[in-house]
Amino acid sequence: MLSMVCGVMQMDNDVLLKHVDVSDIPETYQPVVSLIGLDNFLKLCQYAMGDELYFPMQESVLRNARNRLIIQEYNGHNLAELSQKYNLTAKHISNIVKGLNPP
Repeated sequence: MLSMVCGVMQMDNDVLLKHVDVSDIPETYQPVVSLIGLDNFLKLCQYAMGDELYFPMQESVLRNARNRLIIQEYNGHNLAELSQKYNLTAKHISNIVKGLNPP
């Protein structure tokens, strides 16, 4: 769509976005485009607005889910079983169940 700005017709970004090709994306970001797709990459660009984004390691994202599962599965007598299942020490499991959530 065209819009009038100071008496001059200008193309909207929405129209330009429809014409972006994967080859328009710098090589550095090509793996991200391959992973999430061009449309999502463009949305991420809009969200970030040129700022750098930090993405946590998957392990730190999974930690809360793991801890919730441990708490749900804990029955008061299965520290050894849970520590083997989640590859953590019994002390670590105990701290999670107590709500201490060690790193």
